[in-house]
Amino acid sequence: FDQHHVLKGINLTISKGEVVAILGPSGSGKSTLLRSINFLEQPTSGIVEVNGKRVNVESASKADVLALRTSTGMVFQQYNLFKNLTVLQNVMIGLTSVKNLDSKQSKNISKEILEKVGLMERLNYYPSQLSGGQQQRVGIARALALNPEVILFDEPTSSLDPELVDEVLTVIRNVAIEGNTILIVTHELNFAREIADRIVFMEDGVIIEEGTAEQIFNNPTVERTKQFLSKAFKRY
Repeated sequence: FDQHHVLKGINLTISKGEVVAILGPSGSGKSTLLRSINFLEQPTSGIVEVNGKRVNVESASKADVLALRTSTGMVFQQYNLFKNLTVLQNVMIGLTSVKNLDSKQSKNISKEILEKVGLMERLNYYPSQLSGGQQQRVGIARALALNPEVILFDEPTSSLDPELVDEVLTVIRNVAIEGNTILIVTHELNFAREIADRIVFMEDGVIIEEGTAEQIFNNPTVERTKQFLSKAFKRY
Protein backbone atom coordinates (compact mmCIF):
# COMPACT_ATOMS: atom_id res chain seq x y z
CA PHE A 1 0.00 0.00 0.00
CA ASP A 2 1.91 3.06 -1.30
CA GLN A 3 5.39 2.53 0.19
CA HIS A 4 4.24 0.12 2.90
CA HIS A 5 5.30 -3.43 2.05
CA VAL A 6 2.65 -5.60 3.74
CA LEU A 7 3.40 -9.17 2.61
CA LYS A 8 7.01 -10.18 2.04
CA GLY A 9 7.66 -13.42 0.24
CA ILE A 10 4.73 -15.46 1.57
CA ASN A 11 4.94 -19.09 0.46
CA LEU A 12 2.07 -21.23 1.69
CA THR A 13 0.44 -24.44 0.46
CA ILE A 14 -2.81 -25.79 1.88
CA SER A 15 -4.04 -29.30 1.12
CA LYS A 16 -7.62 -30.21 0.30
CA GLY A 17 -9.60 -30.74 3.51
CA GLU A 18 -6.97 -29.09 5.70
CA VAL A 19 -7.84 -26.51 8.37
CA VAL A 20 -5.13 -23.88 8.75
CA ALA A 21 -5.28 -21.13 11.37
CA ILE A 22 -3.24 -17.95 10.91
CA LEU A 23 -2.17 -16.32 14.16
CA GLY A 24 -0.14 -13.24 14.91
CA PRO A 25 -0.28 -9.70 16.28
CA SER A 26 -2.45 -7.01 14.72
CA GLY A 27 -0.87 -5.47 11.64
CA SER A 28 1.12 -8.54 10.69
CA GLY A 29 -0.61 -8.95 7.31
CA LYS A 30 -2.96 -11.83 8.16
CA SER A 31 -6.13 -10.29 6.72
CA THR A 32 -4.28 -8.91 3.70
CA LEU A 33 -3.04 -12.43 2.94
CA LEU A 34 -6.61 -13.74 2.94
CA ARG A 35 -7.86 -10.86 0.79
CA SER A 36 -5.02 -11.37 -1.69
CA ILE A 37 -6.06 -14.95 -2.40
CA ASN A 38 -9.33 -13.85 -4.01
CA PHE A 39 -8.17 -10.43 -5.23
CA LEU A 40 -10.11 -8.31 -2.77
CA GLU A 41 -6.62 -6.84 -2.59
CA GLN A 42 -4.47 -7.21 -5.70
CA PRO A 43 -0.96 -8.39 -4.86
CA THR A 44 1.95 -6.61 -6.53
CA SER A 45 3.53 -9.84 -7.70
CA GLY A 46 3.36 -13.57 -7.19
CA ILE A 47 1.25 -16.62 -7.97
CA VAL A 48 -2.12 -17.62 -6.53
CA GLU A 49 -3.34 -21.12 -7.27
CA VAL A 50 -6.65 -22.62 -6.15
CA ASN A 51 -7.72 -26.11 -7.20
CA GLY A 52 -5.37 -26.15 -10.19
CA LYS A 53 -6.30 -22.64 -11.39
CA ARG A 54 -2.91 -20.93 -11.40
CA VAL A 55 -2.88 -17.14 -11.74
CA ASN A 56 0.10 -14.83 -12.17
CA VAL A 57 -1.20 -11.75 -10.36
CA GLU A 58 0.70 -9.30 -12.57
CA SER A 59 -1.13 -10.46 -15.69
CA ALA A 60 -4.43 -11.64 -14.18
CA SER A 61 -7.46 -11.19 -16.42
CA LYS A 62 -11.01 -10.57 -15.27
CA ALA A 63 -11.73 -14.23 -15.99
CA ASP A 64 -8.78 -15.26 -13.78
CA VAL A 65 -10.03 -13.13 -10.92
CA LEU A 66 -13.57 -14.48 -11.31
CA ALA A 67 -12.23 -18.04 -11.27
CA LEU A 68 -10.40 -17.40 -7.99
CA ARG A 69 -13.40 -15.71 -6.42
CA THR A 70 -15.80 -18.48 -7.39
CA SER A 71 -13.37 -21.03 -5.91
CA THR A 72 -13.27 -19.26 -2.55
CA GLY A 73 -15.89 -18.29 0.01
CA MET A 74 -15.11 -15.29 2.20
CA VAL A 75 -16.50 -14.65 5.68
CA PHE A 76 -15.74 -11.11 6.84
CA GLN A 77 -15.25 -9.47 10.22
CA GLN A 78 -18.13 -7.05 9.68
CA TYR A 79 -20.65 -9.51 8.11
CA ASN A 80 -21.05 -7.39 4.91
CA LEU A 81 -24.72 -8.32 4.46
CA PHE A 82 -27.05 -6.37 2.20
CA LYS A 83 -29.27 -4.47 4.62
CA ASN A 84 -32.17 -4.23 2.13
CA LEU A 85 -32.28 -8.00 1.52
CA THR A 86 -33.73 -10.71 3.72
CA VAL A 87 -31.64 -13.53 5.17
CA LEU A 88 -32.73 -15.83 2.34
CA GLN A 89 -32.02 -13.22 -0.33
CA ASN A 90 -28.56 -12.51 1.12
CA VAL A 91 -27.62 -16.17 0.72
CA MET A 92 -29.26 -16.53 -2.70
CA ILE A 93 -27.58 -13.54 -4.30
CA GLY A 94 -24.24 -15.25 -4.88
CA LEU A 95 -25.93 -18.24 -6.45
CA THR A 96 -27.91 -16.14 -8.89
CA SER A 97 -25.21 -13.55 -9.73
CA VAL A 98 -22.03 -15.68 -9.59
CA LYS A 99 -23.22 -19.21 -10.32
CA ASN A 100 -26.08 -18.05 -12.59
CA LEU A 101 -28.57 -20.48 -11.03
CA ASP A 102 -32.27 -19.81 -11.38
CA SER A 103 -34.35 -18.56 -8.49
CA LYS A 104 -35.83 -21.94 -7.58
CA GLN A 105 -32.45 -23.71 -7.45
CA SER A 106 -30.90 -20.84 -5.51
CA LYS A 107 -33.74 -20.81 -2.99
CA ASN A 108 -33.54 -24.57 -2.38
CA ILE A 109 -29.76 -24.53 -1.87
CA SER A 110 -29.97 -21.46 0.38
CA LYS A 111 -32.65 -23.02 2.58
CA GLU A 112 -30.59 -26.18 2.95
CA ILE A 113 -27.53 -24.20 4.04
CA LEU A 114 -29.51 -21.93 6.37
CA GLU A 115 -30.89 -25.00 8.08
CA LYS A 116 -27.32 -26.17 8.67
CA VAL A 117 -26.44 -22.91 10.43
CA GLY A 118 -29.66 -22.90 12.47
CA LEU A 119 -31.44 -19.99 10.81
CA MET A 120 -34.42 -21.53 9.03
CA GLU A 121 -36.80 -19.62 11.28
CA ARG A 122 -35.16 -16.33 10.23
CA LEU A 123 -35.48 -16.68 6.44
CA ASN A 124 -37.54 -13.54 5.97
CA TYR A 125 -35.80 -11.39 8.57
CA TYR A 126 -33.61 -8.44 7.60
CA PRO A 127 -30.07 -8.00 9.02
CA SER A 128 -31.24 -5.22 11.36
CA GLN A 129 -33.58 -7.73 13.01
CA LEU A 130 -30.75 -10.17 13.80
CA SER A 131 -28.12 -10.37 16.51
CA GLY A 132 -24.46 -10.09 15.54
CA GLY A 133 -24.04 -13.83 15.89
CA GLN A 134 -27.00 -14.50 13.62
CA GLN A 135 -25.70 -12.03 11.03
CA GLN A 136 -22.34 -13.76 11.01
CA ARG A 137 -24.04 -17.13 10.58
CA VAL A 138 -25.80 -15.69 7.51
CA GLY A 139 -22.38 -14.63 6.25
CA ILE A 140 -21.10 -18.18 6.73
CA ALA A 141 -24.17 -19.59 4.96
CA ARG A 142 -23.60 -17.22 2.03
CA ALA A 143 -20.03 -18.50 1.68
CA LEU A 144 -21.03 -22.16 2.00
CA ALA A 145 -23.84 -21.85 -0.56
CA LEU A 146 -21.29 -21.35 -3.34
CA ASN A 147 -19.69 -24.72 -2.49
CA PRO A 148 -16.19 -23.18 -2.62
CA GLU A 149 -12.91 -25.07 -2.81
CA VAL A 150 -11.66 -23.13 0.22
CA ILE A 151 -13.42 -21.02 2.84
CA LEU A 152 -11.60 -17.93 4.09
CA PHE A 153 -12.56 -16.71 7.57
CA ASP A 154 -11.22 -13.25 8.42
CA GLU A 155 -11.48 -12.92 12.21
CA PRO A 156 -15.14 -14.01 12.10
CA THR A 157 -15.80 -13.38 15.81
CA SER A 158 -13.90 -10.12 16.33
CA SER A 159 -17.02 -7.93 16.02
CA LEU A 160 -19.19 -10.04 18.32
CA ASP A 161 -20.13 -9.61 21.95
CA PRO A 162 -18.40 -12.34 23.98
CA GLU A 163 -21.66 -14.16 24.69
CA LEU A 164 -22.36 -14.53 20.95
CA VAL A 165 -18.96 -15.92 20.01
CA ASP A 166 -19.75 -19.55 20.85
CA GLU A 167 -22.70 -19.84 18.45
CA VAL A 168 -20.50 -18.76 15.54
CA LEU A 169 -17.59 -20.99 16.58
CA THR A 170 -19.98 -23.95 16.75
CA VAL A 171 -20.99 -23.38 13.13
CA ILE A 172 -17.34 -23.06 12.01
CA ARG A 173 -16.50 -26.24 13.94
CA ASN A 174 -19.25 -28.08 12.06
CA VAL A 175 -18.00 -26.71 8.74
CA ALA A 176 -14.53 -28.08 9.57
CA ILE A 177 -15.91 -31.47 10.63
CA GLU A 178 -17.59 -31.81 7.23
CA GLY A 179 -14.15 -31.83 5.59
CA ASN A 180 -14.10 -28.34 4.08
CA THR A 181 -10.77 -26.70 3.32
CA ILE A 182 -10.48 -23.74 5.69
CA LEU A 183 -8.06 -20.86 6.14
CA ILE A 184 -8.97 -18.87 9.24
CA VAL A 185 -7.47 -15.75 10.76
CA THR A 186 -8.45 -15.69 14.41
CA HIS A 187 -7.55 -14.46 17.89
CA GLU A 188 -9.58 -17.30 19.43
CA LEU A 189 -6.52 -19.32 20.39
CA ASN A 190 -8.25 -22.18 22.17
CA PHE A 191 -10.52 -22.62 19.18
CA ALA A 192 -7.59 -22.59 16.75
CA ARG A 193 -5.86 -25.18 18.89
CA GLU A 194 -8.95 -27.37 18.76
CA ILE A 195 -9.82 -27.33 15.06
CA ALA A 196 -6.62 -26.53 13.16
CA ASP A 197 -4.50 -29.18 11.48
CA ARG A 198 -1.78 -26.57 11.09
CA ILE A 199 -0.92 -23.23 12.66
CA VAL A 200 0.79 -20.44 10.73
CA PHE A 201 2.28 -17.63 12.84
CA MET A 202 2.86 -14.30 11.08
CA GLU A 203 4.56 -11.07 12.05
CA ASP A 204 5.58 -8.06 9.97
CA GLY A 205 4.34 -9.60 6.75
CA VAL A 206 6.27 -12.86 6.95
CA ILE A 207 5.55 -16.37 8.17
CA ILE A 208 7.98 -16.87 11.04
CA GLU A 209 6.80 -20.30 12.17
CA GLU A 210 4.34 -22.99 11.16
CA GLY A 211 3.56 -26.47 12.38
CA THR A 212 0.86 -28.67 13.83
CA ALA A 213 -1.38 -27.17 16.49
CA GLU A 214 0.20 -29.43 19.08
CA GLN A 215 3.72 -28.39 18.14
CA ILE A 216 3.04 -24.64 17.97
CA PHE A 217 1.05 -24.45 21.19
CA ASN A 218 3.10 -26.92 23.24
CA ASN A 219 6.59 -26.46 21.87
CA PRO A 220 7.08 -23.41 19.62
CA THR A 221 10.64 -23.09 18.37
CA VAL A 222 10.70 -19.35 17.62
CA GLU A 223 11.01 -16.98 20.58
CA ARG A 224 8.50 -14.47 19.14
CA THR A 225 5.85 -17.19 18.90
CA LYS A 226 6.51 -18.15 22.52
CA GLN A 227 6.12 -14.50 23.62
CA PHE A 228 2.88 -14.03 21.70
CA LEU A 229 1.25 -17.20 23.01
CA SER A 230 2.38 -16.54 26.57
CA LYS A 231 0.88 -13.03 26.61
CA ALA A 232 -2.26 -14.10 24.77
CA PHE A 233 -3.03 -16.94 27.14
CA LYS A 234 -2.42 -14.66 30.15
CA ARG A 235 -5.25 -12.48 28.86
CA TYR A 236 -7.53 -15.51 28.89
